[in-house]
Amino acid sequence: MVISGLHVGLVATFTLLMARGLARLVAPRRWRLAVWPWWLAGVVAIGYAWLAGLQPPAMRAMIMTLIGLWVASGRHAPGPWQAWWLALGLIVVLDPLSVWRPGLWLSFIAVALLIVIWQGRPRPAGPRGWAWALLRTQLLLAPLMAAAVLLAFARLAPAAPVVNLVAVPVVSSLLVPLGLLGWLLTPVPVLSTLCWWLFERITLALIALLELAVAWLPLWWPSTEMILPLALMLGLIALLWALPGLAATLRVGGSLLLVPAMLGLAEPTQEPGSLRVRIQDVGQGQLVELRSANYRMLYDAGPRFASGFAPLAALWPPGQRFDRVMVSHDDIDHAGGVPLLAEEHLVGEFLAPPGETIDVPFTPCLRGQHWQRDGVTYRVLWPPEDTAALSSNDRSCVLEVTVGADRLLLTGDVGREVERAFLLDVERPVTALLAGHHGSRTSSGPQLVQSLAPRHVIYSAGRHNAFGHPHDEVVRRFRRAGSCQWSTALDGAVTLWLGRERESFIQATRVMPWRRSGVEGECHAVESPH
Repeated sequence: MVISGLHVGLVATFTLLMARGLARLVAPRRWRLAVWPWWLAGVVAIGYAWLAGLQPPAMRAMIMTLIGLWVASGRHAPGPWQAWWLALGLIVVLDPLSVWRPGLWLSFIAVALLIVIWQGRPRPAGPRGWAWALLRTQLLLAPLMAAAVLLAFARLAPAAPVVNLVAVPVVSSLLVPLGLLGWLLTPVPVLSTLCWWLFERITLALIALLELAVAWLPLWWPSTEMILPLALMLGLIALLWALPGLAATLRVGGSLLLVPAMLGLAEPTQEPGSLRVRIQDVGQGQLVELRSANYRMLYDAGPRFASGFAPLAALWPPGQRFDRVMVSHDDIDHAGGVPLLAEEHLVGEFLAPPGETIDVPFTPCLRGQHWQRDGVTYRVLWPPEDTAALSSNDRSCVLEVTVGADRLLLTGDVGREVERAFLLDVERPVTALLAGHHGSRTSSGPQLVQSLAPRHVIYSAGRHNAFGHPHDEVVRRFRRAGSCQWSTALDGAVTLWLGRERESFIQATRVMPWRRSGVEGECHAVESPH
């Protein structure tokens, strides 16, 4: 169960308010001095996090809530920044690996900004004061958190500020109290049922509103080149308005400079005759987007998991146009996203090997097929017309893409025998190769590796996958050939620019400066099963 600090904090606050109300009834003259309501709120916060399994997010939320209660109680409590550092230190000591999780930094960045916004300010007065405080807080949090999310996940949710303005008050003032009351009133079935009925109605209405907001303002995945400048500008705008003591002219003037600059950022234009290839990070599966100035194609559609979720759903909003989708073969880690593509996007043509089933009408991909778009040549090297004797993996569509002096080879899941069958048809040199079968030892045989010696090799594999992909033997083989190795498990989505006037360019979405030695990091893959 994923649990946020807001949930734990709301439960603790609700408990504290009820307990202090009871203390006021029991001891009207001394209720402000009562300590037990604060202890009870802390115990409830611990219990709530324990019920959630005390996973890292729950433990982080619990620690931050407990320290927050201590600060709010005023009893020999540290100041806000001392509490911030204390909470961060405790979490890192108890869970050292949390420093690599984006959730830790997103939480503490948000809390740090809240301290900056509210430290030294008077408490809001009346409903109007609280409404303005909520609006101001959300408006100041929105750009900074957008910048942090952009750096952590390479995407933006334009609907987030609007959604938070509605969802936070509804969840905090209605859903959490109703849920707790429904649980507390379990011995009184009529009242408990009423609470849960109201909870369900409000939740359904909130979900409908959220879906509408996301439909109007879908997730946006900016290009890799835009992420850093966009995040810096968003962060600067947030700080201009959040930091105390700045002159109004500086706030307004800085915003008037930054907002147009931010809106003026544009996706990098495709040079004529160039191709952008993006091997998406879809876990243990494969999805490659090939895009030139006027042509867009997919090689494979990514996996679909037992839950029914297909990572393709998180990559683009509905309504995308793809001229062709080539499905290497019908394994679910390659063809799992096909139904979603057919349902939510516009696909000019599906291609798949003869003898395979991908749940949509398709044109067989056959050796000898070729076409050209925007100066980019596409050639199908495999399979032959007769595939009856071949396994599903060995039927995979093998695609060679040539852009000027650069060449990309996509081999699906074919084994070593098939590699030898089409090897003589491959033009040299090969700039980049998507390793066959995710780096399995059944593919990327010695003949292919030694003959092609690709400059770059990319493994499309899931982190800590059960198959040990890429296999040690394959990694060592490509290393001996002098290939620069990349893995979506470590590097995230990998983007190649081919056919540019300057040298071909490759970039990973997940930049990890600390991975610069041993067998990990740029130009390396993991040599042990992970």
